Amino acid sequence: MTIVLDRRKIIGGLSALALPACRASSKGFDAEIIILGAGLSGLHAARLLASEGKDVLVLEGSQRIGGRLKTETLENGDFTESGGEQIGASYARILDTAAQLNVTLIPESTVRRQTSYFYKNKLLSSDDWNFGETPIFPSPFETSTPSRPLFTLAAKSNPLESASDWTDPKFKSFDISADQFLREHGFGDEARRVINISLNGNQLSDYSMLNLYRSLQLYTQSQGMGPSLSVEGGAQRLPEAMASSLPRSVKLNQFATEITATNDGVEVKTKSGQRFRAAHCISTLPFPVMRTMRVNADLPHAQRNAVESLPYTPIYQIHFQAEDAFWDVDNLPADMWTDSPIERIFANRSPSGEPTGVFRAWINGTSASHWSGKDITLEQFSSILKTVRPASKGKVKILSIQNWTKSNPLAGGAYMHWAPNQISTLATPMREPAGRLHFAGEHLSHLHTGMEGAMESGENAAYALLDI
Repeated sequence: MTIVLDRRKIIGGLSALALPACRASSKGFDAEIIILGAGLSGLHAARLLASEGKDVLVLEGSQRIGGRLKTETLENGDFTESGGEQIGASYARILDTAAQLNVTLIPESTVRRQTSYFYKNKLLSSDDWNFGETPIFPSPFETSTPSRPLFTLAAKSNPLESASDWTDPKFKSFDISADQFLREHGFGDEARRVINISLNGNQLSDYSMLNLYRSLQLYTQSQGMGPSLSVEGGAQRLPEAMASSLPRSVKLNQFATEITATNDGVEVKTKSGQRFRAAHCISTLPFPVMRTMRVNADLPHAQRNAVESLPYTPIYQIHFQAEDAFWDVDNLPADMWTDSPIERIFANRSPSGEPTGVFRAWINGTSASHWSGKDITLEQFSSILKTVRPASKGKVKILSIQNWTKSNPLAGGAYMHWAPNQISTLATPMREPAGRLHFAGEHLSHLHTGMEGAMESGENAAYALLDI
């Protein structure tokens, strides 16, 4: 089926992608449009442009397709996810693309996940979770678990009426740090330290409350439309199918080191020494990656500021296999929250919701940065796990390690978040093109975040080029 675009809404499919002869060959171009990055954003933009007859070449710096969607296949044929995986019911672009490419989406288990806790050298169930005679959380959260207070208070005080309100100047006064927000509600130093472990961000002090209010609006919107989904066989299967549908194959192992944009076109130089030229370029590279590149383009001041300062959440994951079903031995939930160096542990689940024996230790923020540039050893990890979960006896096998920190040259972090006072000055101008150099990626979305946000921004960049 041929796609029809009206710049506002996709009303057709992208199943019939056709490539004309490169119209730009007379200028020595390798393509009409070069796209940097074979993640969701770059691939969605490429498919849209190719469907309109544009000659598009996607360059990917790594040896695989998917960007920050990364599925690890295990020895037994099962898999574990190292990157994005959850698909909200409101993710229209993801749902549509999966349907076009016959990528099967399956509902996530609705079994409520329970958590056990390790705090100040004590292993506790969720029912036993408390802070003794002197709770560290103020009323009414005296016995609340670590993840509850911030999100409960934010939900009650959320000033946004819709998910698109977050850039409205009238909400600028709410753009304070989560640390300040909790201080104002009576949370002391230890309370904030505990809550910080559950924060999917760098740290409370550089995490904007407007960022959280926006996320809560999007979560409520998606929850109201149905259950979350995941990709059968692993999230990476979706971008792989998208790449396979393109007229031109993605060029892998083309790590961009320099971009030069002039009035005549754009040239991209890669680490291998190759040079690629096109009339236009869309960079979907995360800003921490662009910080390490030479960008010869007339970037507006606000955009340069965004590239240099936008925070990205460092995450360090340790995927491991438990030798024994320790959760059956101590009769505690398999998932864990700890105040140890490995922070949180999540069990992979079967369709019925039972732990499979494969886990992810999930370390955020400054604790993740501790491991930046080095890997934890089996001896170190086993020792920590044995301490926080004695029933495990530390008997585990490390399957893989995923480093989404600044030491990862292809990402520089797992995903972006806004720091206080950035939204009003950076959110809108940082999306603007610099001449023939355009930008996309989840960090440039407006109506969505995460996977759907990546698709949204790729779509916007593609539309901008179709309008030229």
